Amino acid sequence: MDTGDNQQELSVLFIDQRGALIRMLSRVVGCASLAEDLAQETYLKVAKALGTRPIEHLRPFLYQTAQYLAFDHLRSQRSKRRFECSYSDEDRVAEVPTTAPGPESHAQGQQQLQRFQQVLGTLPKRQQQILVLHKLQGLAQSEIAQRLQVSLSTVEKDLRHALEACLKATDLQSPHD
Repeated sequence: MDTGDNQQELSVLFIDQRGALIRMLSRVVGCASLAEDLAQETYLKVAKALGTRPIEHLRPFLYQTAQYLAFDHLRSQRSKRRFECSYSDEDRVAEVPTTAPGPESHAQGQQQLQRFQQVLGTLPKRQQQILVLHKLQGLAQSEIAQRLQVSLSTVEKDLRHALEACLKATDLQSPHD
């Protein structure tokens, strides 16, 4: 397949998966407009990669690239916040009413994401794949079974184990205990 065909395949795939990709990115970064920007950046990165080499499994590569971009964005935002702290108007800003989650909610969300990433790293590779495909990419269990060439009961069992491990880790480290 030549580069033009690869680019055409990517365009068709991106148009088909754009909504699901944005939903997945929105769950990761917590902002729909940022998710749209990251989806566009994903398309550009994948298109650039296709220009340098053929990509055998384009759909998983698209989602994996999107996840990496989302996690990179979260890491860079966390780094920026450490250095962009302005204390001059802190009291006045604190008095402004808002419906947005407070710093405690944000910090708790960041901690949950870190715990999830840690637990995910301890799971067997197939359980990791199944959890990511199901929860982040929104694939049905039957689609996952077909993609990974395993039985549906294997997908169900691995997904249950992965979810139990995540729940156990977050329950054990919950600040409410």
